[in-house]
Amino acid sequence: MEKASEILGRALRRMDNPQAARTWLSSTWTSLVGKAMAAHIQPSACTNGVLRIEADSREWQNQAKAMSKEICERVNRCWGDALIHNIRVERAPQNGKRPAHEIDNEHIPFIRRKSARHTS
Repeated sequence: MEKASEILGRALRRMDNPQAARTWLSSTWTSLVGKAMAAHIQPSACTNGVLRIEADSREWQNQAKAMSKEICERVNRCWGDALIHNIRVERAPQNGKRPAHEIDNEHIPFIRRKSARHTS
């Protein structure tokens, strides 16, 4: 049985619309990279075979760079064709918004605790 993302990928590919790939990536991003990673990295553009990803921290930027080949393969497999051949990972503009601790704790082998701030 085929996944809906594969069927949608083929249908959008036939449209020959550059925005169709970006829309498809945004809608299937969590299933492509996983919930924890999707909370920290997001696709920002997809042009001329280059997928640009924004990461919310240096650590997630490094993680996305390390996994760029695997992410590229997953995207192309689900799209059903060679949509991207290269990934550029950049830092997202800081807006002060962080993902909920519960999302981080699903893949981290320890429980994150809020640090007590010392006032002097």
